[in-house]
Amino acid sequence: MQSDRYWPLFCLVLWLIAIPGLPGPSAAGGGAWNADGRSDRMPIDWDAAYFAVIEAPDLERLARGEILTKIARVDARTVVAQSIGRIKARPQVCFDLVRRYDQYMAIMPHTVESKVIRAFALDTPHPGAEAVDFWTRIRVFGFSTGYLLRIVHLVDPEAERLDIYWTLVDDPAQSTDCLDARQRPCANDLAINKGSHRFEPFPGAPEHTLHTYTLTLSGTRWYQQAALRIGAQQSVCDVVSSIRETLNCAE
Repeated sequence: MQSDRYWPLFCLVLWLIAIPGLPGPSAAGGGAWNADGRSDRMPIDWDAAYFAVIEAPDLERLARGEILTKIARVDARTVVAQSIGRIKARPQVCFDLVRRYDQYMAIMPHTVESKVIRAFALDTPHPGAEAVDFWTRIRVFGFSTGYLLRIVHLVDPEAERLDIYWTLVDDPAQSTDCLDARQRPCANDLAINKGSHRFEPFPGAPEHTLHTYTLTLSGTRWYQQAALRIGAQQSVCDVVSSIRETLNCAE
């Protein structure tokens, strides 16, 4: 790992390396994607949290246990990263694991704080869907990043598909009772954090799961933006690996 002294310069150099682009939301409109902590509404639907970054996943590679990853640039500040992997457990088991939010420090990579602020039934766009406002902090490459998310859980029995998607809660200190581990008012360190999990039966092996994890991120500072372009692809891969390890089904 680079020392703190040289890390900003190292990030800046890599920031200049081009990443293929992808149409999508820009950081300039990030506030429009954020939830109001005083309401029970979700400002975005599933389609705003999921992008087919990996357009034609190779099922043979996935069947061998490989985790496919790809990162794309939306604009100078925003990246979308995606991972797809097979998990040797049924979709419901994976879905239930990812909803253990208070255990994220044990089951999710890089997590140093995790707390459900409130659980509620969503108003719109999926009336009655299970939702939570969830505070978490991660530490990657020496950077500490905290944020409050609104997370929605969707079940599609006909498709045997289970979805989870999220976005930031705007101004968390003003609209909720959220306090971090140091008892300070919560604050979002990112301009955009939208994403999704999709759990569905793996083709040809319905007792296993095809897991697609998508993440759209935009930093508020130049060094965050650089770190995102470097670390987002590895981060989405690490999530799949952590789910496998927690379920004792590592490849």
